[in-house]
Amino acid sequence: MLFPFSKLVTTATLALSAILGFLWQDGTTESIETSARNRMQEPSYDQEGRLLRPTGYEKWVVVGTSIGLGYSDGDKNDPKNPGTFHNVYLQPEAFDHYVQTGEFPEQTVFIVTNNKSRPANTKGAVSRKGFVASPTSGLEVAVKDTKRFPDGWAYFMFHDAPEKAKPETVHAERAFDQKDCFDCHAEHGAVDNVFTQYYSVLTDAREKHLDANKADQ
Repeated sequence: MLFPFSKLVTTATLALSAILGFLWQDGTTESIETSARNRMQEPSYDQEGRLLRPTGYEKWVVVGTSIGLGYSDGDKNDPKNPGTFHNVYLQPEAFDHYVQTGEFPEQTVFIVTNNKSRPANTKGAVSRKGFVASPTSGLEVAVKDTKRFPDGWAYFMFHDAPEKAKPETVHAERAFDQKDCFDCHAEHGAVDNVFTQYYSVLTDAREKHLDANKADQ
């Protein structure tokens, strides 16, 4: 607390002092990260240590999108099927922390949705060309937790249940082996194992923040 409290302190004054107490912090990465984590939705695990399927991510920040992204030179483009849409979600607090510091805090979660593309020119539709995304067919999840994972980051895949068969969706998954995901992210991720080079919303926000700081100096 910044100031001693008297018996006449009101609830409003207490609230104001709490705010001032936060502002009094030195502005380091640690204080910013602590503040963000106090509010940020964090990953949950079952008793076996498997990651529970994230929920509520639809309200997070979409930091990047892609369609038909491939990792092999042999992939061919099909004009009738441009590939899968990918939307990348990030907790709002982790987004703000990265914009301010250029780093991702502990418990950062990236979620990539896999949405098959389908023609937009269906019968009766106003659109005449192009493609739209179908409902998600799975989630790719990246979690930063240096205490839980020796390498700092771990990667998971949740396959959604096919509509026709309707089996139960898997609600918990184990992390991939290091060679399956981590090594590629470590080699090619632009920042801290993250493919920020593909997340234009995130990188643009960071650049604008840096430009604003330069302008204020």
